[in-house]
Parts: sequence; C-alpha cells; structure tokens
Amino acid sequence: MIEGKKRGNGARVPAVDRHLHTGSFAAFKATFLPGLSLAFFGIGLYRLWYQFSFYNLHFSADMGMVTVGANIARVAVIALLVLLARRDGFSRAARGVFVWSGFVLMTASSVLYLIDLFFNTADFEALRVVVGGVGLVGGEVIWVFFLERLRPGEAFFYAAGGLALSCALSLAMGYLDPAVSGMINLFVPALSVFAYWQAMARLDERGRAGEGAGKAPGADALYERDPLRRGVAQVLAAFFLYAFLLGMALGYPDGRERELSQAVRSIHQVLVVVLVALVVWLVLVRGRSFRLSGYWLFQNALMMASICFLMSGQAGSEEASAFLLTNAVTCFYIPLVFFSYCIGRHVRQPTTIVYAAAYGGSLLCMAAGRIVVYAVGPALDHGLWLLIAMAIVVLVEATLIMRPRFMGDWPVGFELCRAASKASGGGFVEEGRADGSADARAVEDAGAFGGGLSPASPVAAFARRFGLSETEEAIVSLIAQGRSRAFIARTLSYSENTIRNYTRTVYRKAQVHSKQELLDKVAEARSEGAGLGGEGSAGAKPGGPD
Repeated sequence: MIEGKKRGNGARVPAVDRHLHTGSFAAFKATFLPGLSLAFFGIGLYRLWYQFSFYNLHFSADMGMVTVGANIARVAVIALLVLLARRDGFSRAARGVFVWSGFVLMTASSVLYLIDLFFNTADFEALRVVVGGVGLVGGEVIWVFFLERLRPGEAFFYAAGGLALSCALSLAMGYLDPAVSGMINLFVPALSVFAYWQAMARLDERGRAGEGAGKAPGADALYERDPLRRGVAQVLAAFFLYAFLLGMALGYPDGRERELSQAVRSIHQVLVVVLVALVVWLVLVRGRSFRLSGYWLFQNALMMASICFLMSGQAGSEEASAFLLTNAVTCFYIPLVFFSYCIGRHVRQPTTIVYAAAYGGSLLCMAAGRIVVYAVGPALDHGLWLLIAMAIVVLVEATLIMRPRFMGDWPVGFELCRAASKASGGGFVEEGRADGSADARAVEDAGAFGGGLSPASPVAAFARRFGLSETEEAIVSLIAQGRSRAFIARTLSYSENTIRNYTRTVYRKAQVHSKQELLDKVAEARSEGAGLGGEGSAGAKPGGPD
C-alpha cells in the first residue's frame, strides 16, 4: 500500500500517485466514489440503452443488416460533427445540441419499440434502430466531453466501470417482462443526461476549488513527433482492422443475424462484469500497468477462438462463436474509449475529434466487414475462404500493436503504464525501478501523491492563486527545488520543449518574466502558509527552465 502523508493530528491520509493508482481499497474508495458517482451511473445507463436497443433486446449479437444501416447513419453524423467542430469548435451551444439531440432521438427510439411491442408488430424496428443509432452519437459525445476533463485514472475507471454497470443492469433487465423492460428503457436517456449535467457541475466546482478538473487536450502535442505519430496511426489502423473482422465474423457465413439464448447472454454479461472488476482492481488498486499490447492479446484471443469455432463446423459452434464475438464487441469499448482519451491528451485536436475519428472509423469498418460477407458469402462454394481471409487480417492487425517498443518509450496510454503503486524507502517507484531513485522521489515531491501537493504548501497556494493545472503545479514545485529542465522533463515524462512551453504558460499566468520572479511569488505564498519543508526555497539556484 502507498503510505500517505500525516495530518496534523497524526492520522495518515490514503495517498495516490498523479495517475491515480491508489494502492489500497480504502484509498480507491476515497478517491473514486465521492463526488462523481453519478457519472458512473450515467455512463452505465447510456451503455445499458445501447445494449438493450442494439443487441436485439439481449437475444442476439446485433440486428444484422439493420445494425449495419444504423452504423452507416451514425458514421455520416459523426463525419458532419468533425467538419463542424473543425470549423467552429465545441461551443456551449454546440454541446447543448449533442445533449438534446441524443436525449430526444434515443427517447423516440424507445417509444417506437413500445409501439411495436404493444401492437405485436415489427413495423418500426428498422426505423427505431436507425433513429436510436443517430441519437447515440449525441449520447456518446457528451460523455466524451466529461471524460476529457478527468485525470487518466478517473477516465479509465468511469469508462471501464460504466461498462460493467451496464452489463449488470442488462443482466437484470433480460429477465423482466418485455413491457417493463421497454418502459424502463424509455426513461434511461433522460436519467443519463441528468447524470451528465450533475457530473459536469461537479467538475466545475472541483475546478473552482483548485482541485484540477483535468487538463485541456493538446497541451503538449506529444504525438506530433515520430515514432509516436506513426505509432498512433498503427493503433488506429489496428482498431479499424479489428472492427472489420468483427463485422465479418458476426455476419459469417451470409450476413444474417447471429442469435444467442438468454442463458448465453447472461453468462456473457457476468463474465464482462468480473473481467472489468479484475482489471480495475489490478490497475487502480494494485497499481499494475494497463498496456494496450496486453489487452489487445486478450481481444485477439477471443477473435481467434471464434474463427476456430466457425472453422470446426461442429454442432453449437456458431453459437459459441457468437458468444465469443459478443464479448469481443463489448470489451472493445474499453480500449477504443480510453486510448482515444489518452491520444486526445497529447494532440492539438480536441479529444472529441479523436474519439469521433476512432469510433466513426471503427463503425464504418464493422459495417464494411458485414457487407462484404453479405455480398460475397452466399456466392462462395465454401466459407473456408472467408475464414482464411479473416485469419490473415488477424495476423496483420495483431502485429501492428503486439510488438515490443513499437512506439519507443511512449506507449499509448503511458499515463497508466509507467507508474506503479508502491513505495520503497519513502520514494515513489516507477515500474521496473525499485531503488527509490532521485527521479522517483522527485515525482513524489512534485505532487505525485494525493493528486497534487499538500493544500497548505506554498506551491499549492501559488497554483490555486494563478489557476495552474496539475502539470504546471508539479513543474513549479520542481523549479523551486532547483531542478534542471532536463531533469523535470525526465521526471514528468515530457520532452524538454514541452516543459519550456509549460513554463512560459506559468510565467504568463503569474505575470512574471524570469525564474527568480517566479520563485519570489512562490515565497510570498510561503509567508501565507506552512513552510516548503524540504521542497526547496525561493532562493534555489538557477538551473530550471528559463
């Protein structure tokens, strides 16, 4: 467990690192459960609506070619979103459009389902799926607006935890009377939007209190340099190829709907809940890394096992394949959302645009895979050719990601890869570094624990006064220690140019023109609060960023 710092009364405060690895269940509860718990339910309810409406009311992997049509409509709306956002950005009014369009269209889709149910027809089935699919664009984007304001550990928890909650709720709804389930589904969009409003208001309060409501995406443009830029392109290509595979496998052999029994669907939902709980525990409580390469191995294991079942042609093999593919589709949500968030933190485009490109491209590729099978499958003498083609695509997309150091020392999602939740000799220890080295201890000194420095410290007071982000606060703390720009860059896992840009932003916010003026203002905060206590002094020697 990570030892926290002691309060004045001797009580020890549970400590977390700057990536929100907590190190204990008590610290996990104290960090993630208060304040934003409504967001957890909001994302879970949105995902519940998605599963209820697009998994054919829990009895199939999807709605067949109807889902393909809905996905193509969603891609068209997402493309329009990207064009408008690149021109005008996401103003308050534009965000309101996403909120209300998602709410109205998803609710309308639920009403169409109830009409079909009460009149025992399927007249509105295709229409409700398309209308709901278009509405889902707004329902998805608003939660990206929320996630992009969070710290990495929070974004991971709410994305993964919301998925687990949706599966648990979906498990219960699958056994209710259809009329009751349909009526509950009618209210779900409104409840999700209400949770979104409350969660965003809480983030606003957190920002005003100086607790750090997240950093604006694109602040460092990390992925603009090679090999990172090529690596991100390879990640997106792998996502698209995997989505194409999902479309082909779900449609095999002729594009028809793949049915599942309620028992199989229930097993799927329980397994997803257990898997997500295990991953969240390992990453956010035990402090393990969440690496794309490892998770991608799991995703591809599901895909390869599915192809093997289809190739066997044994009785029950198609349902077994559909079960594995349903797990693959559901679990694909975590890397798609979380790594879009991670990429959005380090490019100049808004996170929402990154997510729109990744998600829209994946939807289009999934639809394309289904269309290819629908068009080609019936004309083939044997489905073996399709299965061989799918196996080749698996090898290609897996190779794109599951190679050591394909992005150098900066893997996608490094925010949950480089830090481990353990301490040695009082120093923060990075993964693979159990020596409590100077670099490791500097991370702790710079505010790695507790999401920032002690509220009573002069650097924290200085950061609150001038509205500094968490990263800017950590940089000021290291400057106050007399650390060099190279040391700060290595400690905080940024380039030296990025540290220079951050420092200039700090100078502008604090209205200073030199490091000495900056240290003088930090010293003013010293007189208003507790001493710096080993973090350096206003008279620290030059050597930090200019």
